Amino acid sequence: MIKEKKIKDLLKENDIRPKKKLGQNFIFDENILNKIADSIGPISGLSIIEIGPGPGGLTKSLLRCNPKSITLVEKDVSFKGILLEITKNYPSVTSNLIFDDVMKINLDELEVLKKNRVKYISNLPYYISTQVLLKILPFHTNVLEATFMFQKEVAERLIANPHNKKYSKLSVIAQYCCNIKKIFNLNSNIFYPKPDVDSCLLNFKPKDTTCIDVYNELKNLTKLAFEKRRKTIKNSLSNIEGIKGLLEKLDIDDQCRAENLSVEKYTNLAKCLVDRKLV
Repeated sequence: MIKEKKIKDLLKENDIRPKKKLGQNFIFDENILNKIADSIGPISGLSIIEIGPGPGGLTKSLLRCNPKSITLVEKDVSFKGILLEITKNYPSVTSNLIFDDVMKINLDELEVLKKNRVKYISNLPYYISTQVLLKILPFHTNVLEATFMFQKEVAERLIANPHNKKYSKLSVIAQYCCNIKKIFNLNSNIFYPKPDVDSCLLNFKPKDTTCIDVYNELKNLTKLAFEKRRKTIKNSLSNIEGIKGLLEKLDIDDQCRAENLSVEKYTNLAKCLVDRKLV
């Protein structure tokens, strides 16, 4: 194998600097990048979809783990030369580079997802992180797991429990679809340029009980509930026909607030609303 150049050197050679408008913050420390790659478990023989690889620091660490294939989805075409140079050093790994906005493409239609067991991974720009997560939830049946980096505050919302101010619509939706595990925090000092906040790496494993109809109902339900989180659940959901009877049937205190209902109770309520539409 040709001796690989460091990411810093590749950026310098190509006269590329982080773009603030795209929320680009790079990690150059190979030990940390390898730690992130190792955290997603064995990937030999599996396919990887990396969203927003940027200059390819994490990509290199993933390629060293010998996946079956790697698909890179990157909005910034200025990284094309660097990513091509990195992937050509690993001819045994099938590489596919997609230069497009991840929010504008249908990831479920990617050929790699139709034929392979896949793991998602991404060091997401903060401004788009939750949008990307919600775009891929619930996971395609061939997705084994996803490992995403978030702003620490967003990560805390995703794993928050009821009776907590950080518990939100996002907490309920994500926890309905996935078992979420915190892997580790990352100090802002490891990024260039240094962001104002720390980051956190989370792992998402899909639950086999997820139902798309219940998921969609849950999105609507939690939107209503958490938009008026200071109101009682009876009042925030008052636009739903027969809500008083449904809450009583499910033994949900109609005087509690949105943040006091567990994911299970929201799910049961969503299931009732789905069943009612089928009658």
